[in-house]
Amino acid sequence: MSEISVVICVKNAENTLKKAMDSLIKNNYKEIVIIDGNSTDKTLKIARKYTDKVFSDDGKGLGYARQLGAEKSIGKYVAYIDSDTELPDENTLTKMLDELKKKDWVAIHAQMIDPRDKKSYWEEGENFHWINTFNKPGEKDHLGTIVCIFSRDILLKYKFDLSFSGAAEDADLYARLLSDGHKFGVSEVFAYHYHRASYADFKKQRIWYGKGNAKAIIKHNAIHLTLVPFAIAIYGTILSLYRMKPNLIPFYFIWMIFLFYGTILGIKEIF
Repeated sequence: MSEISVVICVKNAENTLKKAMDSLIKNNYKEIVIIDGNSTDKTLKIARKYTDKVFSDDGKGLGYARQLGAEKSIGKYVAYIDSDTELPDENTLTKMLDELKKKDWVAIHAQMIDPRDKKSYWEEGENFHWINTFNKPGEKDHLGTIVCIFSRDILLKYKFDLSFSGAAEDADLYARLLSDGHKFGVSEVFAYHYHRASYADFKKQRIWYGKGNAKAIIKHNAIHLTLVPFAIAIYGTILSLYRMKPNLIPFYFIWMIFLFYGTILGIKEIF
């Protein structure tokens, strides 16, 4: 019997959830737990076809949803799976868990690729960034939670900060884990992620990330994080030139603009 409880935090994901669930059910897991963020589309109807463990976060946001998922789970490990992902085969989670145990990490994240042959400019840029910056197996000082397995005991001890209603809830948790000497990293295993396809969705997501960045700046008194948008633009320019992809330089500068804008908005909202 698997030790993994799968937790999917969703909101208005009717266009992607079925594909994610269909790939997931081929894997070995103990249970599926859905945490819904007050969806107004067919997300709940789709979710209930796969599990009866469906709960609401009552609009309290992502930090609350992730922690609720961990607390409603019964497995020794919790796998957070985003609703816009797909697991390539039936051994994805098993391989990741075996690797986590072997390396004595508290969390492990799959490498991420967008499998589509035809990609929009925004999908191409996102895929390029993941491949060249994240998809390097080994120990890291930060991860995401797109396809990620945690020790449940760690989640119950350290907990997601419930005040992070949007982005950066995972970055905050990893920072606290790292400061206490815990190790985590990127797996040898790949999973699929369907990136934001349109300019509007890309813009919305980057502003959302910026607001999360603002929350982290204030909580950790990390003024240096205000430079993150500019560092992304500089790094992205160098990387694009090095990889002979100069057409992606604007991708990074647009990312910078909306991330910085979101950071300013987030700081204003806090104060």
